[in-house]
Amino acid sequence: MTTQMFDRIKYMDREYGLAGAPLEAYFSAHPDLRPQYASRNTACWRGYVARWEIRDEKLYLVGMDMISFKDATFKSIFPDAPDSGIFADWVTGELKCPHGKIAPRTMTAPGPVYEFTLLFRAENGVIRSVLEQKNF
Repeated sequence: MTTQMFDRIKYMDREYGLAGAPLEAYFSAHPDLRPQYASRNTACWRGYVARWEIRDEKLYLVGMDMISFKDATFKSIFPDAPDSGIFADWVTGELKCPHGKIAPRTMTAPGPVYEFTLLFRAENGVIRSVLEQKNF
């Protein structure tokens, strides 16, 4: 199985990879807004890499890099989006940002294990807590 491309998230002037795909919940609720695939990419089955920012303890969707869509852009999906991004009020749950050194590969782990995981707990787009855990 190919490891999937991470979304990107900016927090305190640093960019992290974001495991998971919070935009998928939005597309599940609004399937008519999901662009049509032009082709599939095994490293990015969802067809895009979303770009996020945390500002003033709120999560914003600020852009998308299209991997597998024909004639789709962030503005074509979200035409009314301000340049500062969309407040992601549909996001509730844990956001995981693995970072640091990668542990030697083992057969028990389905993908790479990173030294640290930055965990954000979001509730309707508001960041309620931030925790960094050491994984090894």
